[in-house]
Amino acid sequence: MEKYVAFLDILGFKNKMSTINQCEAEELIREFSASIYHIWRSDEYCTINGYVVSDSLIVYSKDTSQNSLREIIDVIKKICQEEFSLNSILIRGAIAKGDFKNMPAAELPNLSKGLIVGNAYIEAYTLESSVKTLGIVLSDEVYEDFLNVYGEQRDVVKENEKIVLRYLDIDYILENNNLLNFVNLAIESNWLPHYYNAIYFALKNTNNSKKVDQVFINIISVIDQKQDWRYLDTFIKNAFKDEVIANFQIMLLRFIRQNLPHIEV
Repeated sequence: MEKYVAFLDILGFKNKMSTINQCEAEELIREFSASIYHIWRSDEYCTINGYVVSDSLIVYSKDTSQNSLREIIDVIKKICQEEFSLNSILIRGAIAKGDFKNMPAAELPNLSKGLIVGNAYIEAYTLESSVKTLGIVLSDEVYEDFLNVYGEQRDVVKENEKIVLRYLDIDYILENNNLLNFVNLAIESNWLPHYYNAIYFALKNTNNSKKVDQVFINIISVIDQKQDWRYLDTFIKNAFKDEVIANFQIMLLRFIRQNLPHIEV
């Protein structure tokens, strides 16, 4: 039976595991699971199920009705935003549509096992890592259904034939301490490409140039708090790596040009 299937993954989890002990790792997964459980219980979703597997979350619907699509989109956005704001966890994922079945297998003593079967899971798993950014990649079929339910939405961004549902937009990252937390995570990762690309997706389709400039101003302000010029050098240097979207690089260059002091010759 066809269903919507989402595969969500904690970014940087494996690297983080190398810097913390077993107790801290268990606490991280416990907090990750608790936030998901809280969201699930508070909204009483009727058409979706899911489970945590280590640093990943699999969510699937009971069918491909419009209500199922609404619920899976809603729960994923809430999970991604809450994990970021409460636990400083960044998530990347994908949603696909197709056959899917979670099959319980025969149990052995002290060992329970199950099988995940279906092309929708395989497609979602593959799509998740196809774009170096934060957000949820939508398969072509899911995007068609999304348009039928929601119409054109500013939260859906197209880039290089990929369609991404963003959960970090310009207004969200300018709220409270969201940008501070984001930049600190980026610094911790030595500014991997998906952090720049996430900023680009957050800013894309924004017509307010003052807000765009404010994001860059705030990023530099957070970096300056480190009181070490090498952090700013790393931010600028790594922004021009091949995996960073070229349009982000253009945005950054425009900001730098406009804010350079005027030099009289």
